[in-house]
Amino acid sequence: MTDADGGRWAGGASLPDKLDRLVAMVTPDGETPHYKEIARSINEAAGERVISSSYIWKLHKGEATNPRLRHLEVLAQYFDVPTEYFLNDDVADRVDEQLKLLSLLKTGAVRNLALRVGELSPESLRTINGMIDRLHALERPDRD
Repeated sequence: MTDADGGRWAGGASLPDKLDRLVAMVTPDGETPHYKEIARSINEAAGERVISSSYIWKLHKGEATNPRLRHLEVLAQYFDVPTEYFLNDDVADRVDEQLKLLSLLKTGAVRNLALRVGELSPESLRTINGMIDRLHALERPDRD
């Protein structure tokens, strides 16, 4: 699954990078990831000891580079992503876009806006979408 340098996966994304994005989603800002809690939850859900916190840490830091499929499956289940997230960069890219959106929704301003927009009529939503498209065009003229 890895190439000669031991850290890069098919398509160029590394397992540590992918795990980093997932761990960041479940770790409050400014806190250290709790690998013991992740392993405990995974093992509890599996009904047996499937993975250790030190192994998750090694995968996350790039020190372990050739995980078993079972490890990827239980990590994917814990983080609520498809197993293919770790194996297919196209899937990872799609999931990462969804994770970015979830991350944005964690921020107060975006969450407040999303809640307020939910109360608008379909016509108003179309108008707002048009405004956002125009703002994107103004801020990023090299797009499209």
